[in-house]
Amino acid sequence: MPTTHSPGRAAPGHDRLAREDDAEQIAGLQVAAWRAAYAGILPAAELRGLDTAALAGFWHGRIEAATTAGAHVLVHDDGRRILGFSSFGPARDDDLGQRPDVEELYAFYARPDCWGTGVGRSLMRSTLSFWAERGTRAGYLWVLERNTRGRDFYRKAGWRQDPTAAPSGSGPDALEIRYELTGIGAGGLLHSGQGATTPGGTPAPAAPGDTPRRRTR
Repeated sequence: MPTTHSPGRAAPGHDRLAREDDAEQIAGLQVAAWRAAYAGILPAAELRGLDTAALAGFWHGRIEAATTAGAHVLVHDDGRRILGFSSFGPARDDDLGQRPDVEELYAFYARPDCWGTGVGRSLMRSTLSFWAERGTRAGYLWVLERNTRGRDFYRKAGWRQDPTAAPSGSGPDALEIRYELTGIGAGGLLHSGQGATTPGGTPAPAAPGDTPRRRTR
């Protein structure tokens, strides 16, 4: 597992595969990121109702089943606490699920107090490196249209809106769009996020199943 650091504003610590005992920290981080990033976007009652204990149980199960399920979780660990994480695995969209060279980025978060420190850039490079080593050549994610901060980070990291995928969501405020990244492992794309100035942990996607919603954010 690569250990990576960001140039410029360096992210302290290193990226590694998550352990089962990381589940509680991951859940707390996700809740904090949702509440900071989606204030004014998602209903306040939904954000208040996020259940850290239930999410911890979900993440414990996902990490435990990583070997058999093919879904993995990476964390950025500074030696004292987890500052960010990414979760990814097999594509679940009907039009991409039969392609073994495509993976889905289910979740990508950093602690709000770590935004802008390089944690997200480090995690993005490690995620792409992990994919490249496994033969993955394209990735995709779903992100809320109104999550401009997250969308900006993904664009700077090389992701682009997928013109073939129709937006999805329960209403105008919850409309989600699909982003794609191609050519992973080729042409220096593993380093595509180095120039990004918006924090990767910018809580963009919440994994389908990682939260009450199916798709990423």
